[in-house]
Amino acid sequence: MLGWGPCFRHMERENSSLSVRSHPQESDPDPPAMRTPSLGKALILSSFLVTACGGGDTPAPPPGPGAGPSAGPGGTAPANGGSGAATPAAGPKAWSDSAGTATVSGSASFKGDAPVPVQIAMDSDPKCVEMNSDGATDGSVQVDANGGLQNVFVYVSKGTDAWTFTAPEEPVVLDQVGCNYTPRVVGMMTGQALRVQNSDPTVHNVHTYPKKNRASNVSQPAGSKALDIEMKRSEVLVAVKCDMHSWMQARVGIVDHPFFAVTAADGSFTLPKLAAGEYTISAEHEVFGKASKQTITIGDGEAQSISFEFSK
Repeated sequence: MLGWGPCFRHMERENSSLSVRSHPQESDPDPPAMRTPSLGKALILSSFLVTACGGGDTPAPPPGPGAGPSAGPGGTAPANGGSGAATPAAGPKAWSDSAGTATVSGSASFKGDAPVPVQIAMDSDPKCVEMNSDGATDGSVQVDANGGLQNVFVYVSKGTDAWTFTAPEEPVVLDQVGCNYTPRVVGMMTGQALRVQNSDPTVHNVHTYPKKNRASNVSQPAGSKALDIEMKRSEVLVAVKCDMHSWMQARVGIVDHPFFAVTAADGSFTLPKLAAGEYTISAEHEVFGKASKQTITIGDGEAQSISFEFSK
């Protein structure tokens, strides 16, 4: 915008000149009609001076191409379209078995003298006694001659966040045979069904004790339809009991991926089809709790071995 000082000086000079022309001497030979143009000229010049000398703020020019609410001082918008927000990181992708070429195997062992198996009293149900004529022992701790510990749930506890996994349509089956759950320990994926069936000629009661999932407590008479239980959240380990036969127990490990195993009679396990990367692998037993976690880094096509040790 133009400064006012020069305009005032210019106006003073113009007014002075106009003043001479607007007030002629009485001897001026020009008639009044001849003086009219001078007055018109004064009005036109005054209008021009008001406009030129800033009779109002000059509006800002419209923004140029590329300028917007998010544009910086140079009028250039951010490269992400003007939102100013950071580009979101890529999310997990669907798992493909072709990505899993690595294998982790190992064993779980018990350190020290193995606990002596406890004899089970089944007198409360004559049919259970009949099916176990040679007697039965508690199966919660099973250690072989070399110290191998059976029924340890081994699973990847960290390192699978880059993928999403689809649970199998086939259920995991937990049967009741001879007034005992079999297998003693099973693993499953979140969203997969746990199918509990009764193969005994007596009534049982299926009672789950989860902390993160919905509990079930259902009577299951002999010959009744199998019971499907869905576990929607990861949880290790969930107890399954029979309220009618206190010695009947099982454990279920639920994770959101397929990388888990239950140790065999000699304590061995295998986690196949892992992708290259870094993983934390955990192991838990229903009686002895959790063993120290193992962290590994494995490449495509590699095979590694780890071990877990438990004690009283």
